[in-house]
Amino acid sequence: MDTRTVTFASHGYGVLPALLCDKELAFARALVSDVVSRYRDGDPAAVSVGVNISDVSQQHPQRNPDVDPDRWKHEPFIIGDLIALDPRFARLLSLQSIWACVAELLECALGEVVFHFCNLTRKPGEIGPAVGWHRDADNRYFASHDGRTIRLLIPLQPMSARNGGTALVPGSHLQTGTDIDTAICPDVPAGAGLALHSATLHGSSPNRSAQERDVIVIQFGLRASTLGYQANETLSLSSREGLLDCYRDKAAQRSTDS
Repeated sequence: MDTRTVTFASHGYGVLPALLCDKELAFARALVSDVVSRYRDGDPAAVSVGVNISDVSQQHPQRNPDVDPDRWKHEPFIIGDLIALDPRFARLLSLQSIWACVAELLECALGEVVFHFCNLTRKPGEIGPAVGWHRDADNRYFASHDGRTIRLLIPLQPMSARNGGTALVPGSHLQTGTDIDTAICPDVPAGAGLALHSATLHGSSPNRSAQERDVIVIQFGLRASTLGYQANETLSLSSREGLLDCYRDKAAQRSTDS
């Protein structure tokens, strides 16, 4: 068994280097910049799948102290269903480097892996809110009964404790009661990935630095798993080939239209 797989099984997380090359990282940043601009401009499609800084600051004021919610009604915190907003995200999310790592950590064949959902989670410089401590296995959005899912975070800027990076408790996926005083916050380079076991306890602090923190969040699971909750997102439960087919079809359509 690969060392990375052993470490993930025992620690409940892994930092995966260089999932995106420089060209792919630039492509991801361009796509994200576009959907963020659409949200700020009030595009109904983007706003309908998003949560803004104002809303989260009002709902959880303890997570974003000293931020005036009224100033940030048009600044997105989360934008979901990215493929629906721009099918070019399917090209990014179908990269072989991503799927191969997920299959390795789930200890399965690549053909057994399926895509669940993706979103953009943002912590803008100086106003980014904290995220409460939680385990992804407990969510009621998209979860499997067997817990065989992986949440993959791909930051578009270097992510660390300084800019509200994701902290986690190593080994907490093997325990029910866990002390967050033992949490660590791994440094994750831009374009690398932070993989989290579904039962790993994690959360994050506010971003009060001047540095942005945009993260593409992707959840993967196994085709054979029974789902307890399933959201209605574009291409959910697709294989890598399904994502690629979507991108190729849309690309061919754009070529025909032009």
